[in-house]
Amino acid sequence: MKNAIFVTTIRTIGALALMVVLAAPALAQQTGATRPVIGVLNTQLIERDSLAAKGVRLERDKFLTRYQTQNRDLENQFREEDQRLTQQRNVMSPDVFQQQAEEFQQRLAVAQQESRIKQQNLQAVYQQAIAQINQEMLVIASQVAQERGINMVLPASLILFADPSMDITRPVLEILNERLPAVAMQSPEAAMGEGEGGESAAE
Repeated sequence: MKNAIFVTTIRTIGALALMVVLAAPALAQQTGATRPVIGVLNTQLIERDSLAAKGVRLERDKFLTRYQTQNRDLENQFREEDQRLTQQRNVMSPDVFQQQAEEFQQRLAVAQQESRIKQQNLQAVYQQAIAQINQEMLVIASQVAQERGINMVLPASLILFADPSMDITRPVLEILNERLPAVAMQSPEAAMGEGEGGESAAE
């Protein structure tokens, strides 16, 4: 849905980061060819099951529910106003009707724009929170890999099959839940205020 593009991007970035960040230190310490010792990390499972990610999704869903309710109320309000305006058309002068119709369309456009901005800000702060979780996941994965003598970690989504002993997902998830049980997602309304303040200051 709306998060699909972002989730795909994060997984792609995560995959590259895991392969480069984790492999580079081990390779740099040796001369000549290095035999790869590969670990597998199910990043999708961690994004789904980590305590922090669950908490962030719950927080995001609260705002989504609120915005959906607000949108329904606004839709009903504008629908009723549109009906009243249509019913009064025959008793208004063309100029008055045209003026009120234009004002109605302007208010409707403003409401729709504000709704889009709310959704965009919510998505932005959600992405920031998930990025924080993913960053900590990479740090932990690097540490677990070093402890196990692994010099390359690949996301499970890129692998057709692998020996279960190569999978480091469970220990990474357990440490992540201990170190980062929750992430505070910024309020989208606060993010909107900061953006407006930044624009005003720039002007």
